[in-house]
Amino acid sequence: MGITTQYLRYVPGSLFGLIGTGRCIRFVTRFSQTAKYVAVPACEHVFVWDIRRAVKVLTLDAEVRGSVTVVEPRPPAPGSLDNTHLAVGYTDGSLAVFDLRVGLPLKFTGHRGAVSALAWDPQGMRVASGSDDGEIVIWDVVSERGMVRLKGHKGKITRIRFLQNRNVIVSSCRDSFIKFWDIDVNHCFRTLTGHRAEVWDFVLLRNDTRLVSGSSDAELRVWALRFTDADSKTVKDKDEVSDEPPNKIFHIDTEGTHSSSGVDHQDKIEDDASVLEIVRLGSVLRSRGDRVCGLHTDGRVVVCHGKSPVMDLFIILTDEEVQAKVSKRLKKARKRARESGNDVEVGETPQLADELRKLPTLRAANKLLGLDIVSENLGTVKVVGLHVDNSLAVYGSSLDAKEDKGQFQDKKKGTSNAISELYNPGHRTEVRAIAFNSLSDQVITASADSLKVWHRGDRQAITTVPCDYAVCVVVVPGDRHALIGTRSGCLQLVDFGSSILLENIMAHEPDEMATDTGVWSIALTHDGRGFITGGSDKMVKFWKFELIRDEDEGRGKRLSFVQDSRALKVADQVTCVRCSADGKFVAVATLDLKETLYFSDSLKLCHELYGKSLPTTCMDFSTDGTLIVTGSKDTSLRIYGTDFGDQKRLLKNAHQGGVTDLRFIPKTHMFFSCGQDGTVKQWDADNFQRIITLEGHAGIVRCLAVCPKGAWVASGGQDRSVRLWERTHEPLILEEEREEERKKEEEESGMSATQRPVVPGEEGAQAVRSTITSHHTEKAADMILEALVIYRQQVEAGPLAVPHHLMTYVYHTSDPLKFVLEVLRKVKSSELEEAIIVLPLDRILELLIVIKGLLEHDWDVELASRILILAARINLPQLLSSTKAAPIIHALAQLLPQKTLQLQNIVGFNLAGLHHMKNRLELRSETQLFAEASQKVKEARRKRKKKDQAVKRVLMTI
Repeated sequence: MGITTQYLRYVPGSLFGLIGTGRCIRFVTRFSQTAKYVAVPACEHVFVWDIRRAVKVLTLDAEVRGSVTVVEPRPPAPGSLDNTHLAVGYTDGSLAVFDLRVGLPLKFTGHRGAVSALAWDPQGMRVASGSDDGEIVIWDVVSERGMVRLKGHKGKITRIRFLQNRNVIVSSCRDSFIKFWDIDVNHCFRTLTGHRAEVWDFVLLRNDTRLVSGSSDAELRVWALRFTDADSKTVKDKDEVSDEPPNKIFHIDTEGTHSSSGVDHQDKIEDDASVLEIVRLGSVLRSRGDRVCGLHTDGRVVVCHGKSPVMDLFIILTDEEVQAKVSKRLKKARKRARESGNDVEVGETPQLADELRKLPTLRAANKLLGLDIVSENLGTVKVVGLHVDNSLAVYGSSLDAKEDKGQFQDKKKGTSNAISELYNPGHRTEVRAIAFNSLSDQVITASADSLKVWHRGDRQAITTVPCDYAVCVVVVPGDRHALIGTRSGCLQLVDFGSSILLENIMAHEPDEMATDTGVWSIALTHDGRGFITGGSDKMVKFWKFELIRDEDEGRGKRLSFVQDSRALKVADQVTCVRCSADGKFVAVATLDLKETLYFSDSLKLCHELYGKSLPTTCMDFSTDGTLIVTGSKDTSLRIYGTDFGDQKRLLKNAHQGGVTDLRFIPKTHMFFSCGQDGTVKQWDADNFQRIITLEGHAGIVRCLAVCPKGAWVASGGQDRSVRLWERTHEPLILEEEREEERKKEEEESGMSATQRPVVPGEEGAQAVRSTITSHHTEKAADMILEALVIYRQQVEAGPLAVPHHLMTYVYHTSDPLKFVLEVLRKVKSSELEEAIIVLPLDRILELLIVIKGLLEHDWDVELASRILILAARINLPQLLSSTKAAPIIHALAQLLPQKTLQLQNIVGFNLAGLHHMKNRLELRSETQLFAEASQKVKEARRKRKKKDQAVKRVLMTI
């Protein structure tokens, strides 16, 4: 057997530089503190920020290969304000429910597309999820399983909401329909077809009697909902629409002629078979004509935003306020009628303008990705907005504020300032350059507007310095200064300690005919006393560091740099420069598709490297100076020897879209590269093979850096995140790594998920099973099959059977029946149904025998009953036609009701005991409260009597 090279695995480490991504943000109540914490998606994580202290208090990670698309907090329990759980949807179709108290996730898999909408029921026991594939899945969080899958929409689900008083969910979709689903029968009983374009969002108001929907125009359509059955808990509206003309804010459609009842025949949607009556009341006009991106309410205020930074707020008036507004309007109408001398009957029906009132419009600092709203007791409203520039802010308004009609004449003038902002923990633009200091405890990143110094352990930005558009950055020896090459052609020297810009010198100024400028690359010399720059003026310049007297501060000397007398003129613009660690070579890459190696002492030509179809974007020398690797926009990596300039290997399709940066690991021939495909890859330049692929970035990875000891790799890119990859002591075997990658590719391509077993009754049905087959369910089925085989062998061998090693060493039992029970318990509840489906019929019969034994021993009756019902329901035709299954089915039919009745009695007895304990505690607390109140009254009387006596003594003295 040949000698194999052993590598150490790099795993994802810290993630920082992000405030929030995705189009969702939600207020979360913790420790009974409202409007203080917000949950924000951040790539594959969810961050919980304390917006008052501007600190991150919780990071939620479900270890899912996908970015977070939507988050939704669980409604508070009765008597509490806290959101205990958070539902999170991902782009890979999975769903996770996090416990905010401990941060542990409960994962479900049921969608083939990205999860686009989430909703909790009012009791917080179920979660409904909608996805890009147009399907809705309802999950039971308590039993940790899927309930049903609803099919009916023909596009991306944009919003799902539960009704408060009925077991009904409402869903909107890009197919322009809003559907009402009855969960009791899993059927769509009503479809609202009053939109001409996509329905992007909607809210339910006034105890689910009003529905406000947003589409692709400036109108928010308002609908009246009324259930006509006798069991309806909603309040019946007498007259929905009035004949009187609307005011300037609210607009009611007037197409066609109105009937005598005041309702347009086109506005009322007739459906004799439905118990739900829907009437369109009118439209509310927004301040902008773009499409609705978000529509949210807390029950008191509705907030809406589009693609612009404008936020429209509408207050929902109470019944008393509505009646006062109607009375005031009627009084004015009667007065006008008396003055005109006309006898006009004025109706007392509330109009749409009587139920909603527009508040002053808020303007955000930038375009919005998402927002949320909460109303406070003092009549204030807080709106938190997540901006597209990786920042968030909280804006405030008052419920008593009046709308200013001329507030949009000046577009730059906002109507309300932000109460608090959160922008320091991240860059406003993508990270373009990154570097480590010599101790590897700090990471320096640069973007188009600022340079930040991060503490690697704390993941906090300890220094932020404004700068020009940075293209490259290096840390000056001494770990106190950073040198930035900018797109304007300047070199900027930054001092970390004082957070000031020391030098700003024009280094590479192109001629008048050039259209592109910039210092594209900086490289330190081997001794650290100077550096080399290359830019758009077709020059390679040499610089030296020096100490000069600080005249401004008067503190002695400070660091600066001056240009050396040497310079190198090249044929085209310089894209990258590098110096070898031994000081022998200087490599220059230009736009004319070649790299040139020069001797660093004499600047004489050594080698020219050709063969590319697109320019080189990055290159690096190995520590010993024997190898140089180049990466270009043609997606290829090329490995050259510096002795003869020969190409040792061409690595095609290294990164789809092009290679953006690469770095050698010090004192090795292994290197890392990143590219436009959003991955970071490790390569071996001796064996010419890829070692590992690190995924996590959402977008292009612009830059990477390797720490001096190679223990950490930092990368930054288009998603504005800075990611650390940590080297572990775990060995990596290439064959196993390739096998894992092949399985992941099969899973992503949908080979496993599309193999959906056929279950009778699902073809063409509107409601089918919730779960889908994945590699997790296949592993669970393999575990059950293996356990059944071991069980059969142990039973056939009799009492003298030697226990299997899995029974002895893994599950620590010698009973084969208990062994199968432990295996069934180990299967996740959300994967159990699909695992039972894929089992063959002969194994189902063996499983029924095991279930019979579990019921006889009273072992986990609830789990055994669920498995029995699943197996019988799915395999009912085969079991009916099988003669072997008849005696087992008859025995289970007698045994199952007895055991479930015993379990029901135990649960009922425990419930009655808990109610009794609750009553005793309440009685004891009432007695204690009465005693405390009596004591307080006695103490108040004693203080009053003492005070009266003191007053009498004063009067007698006078």
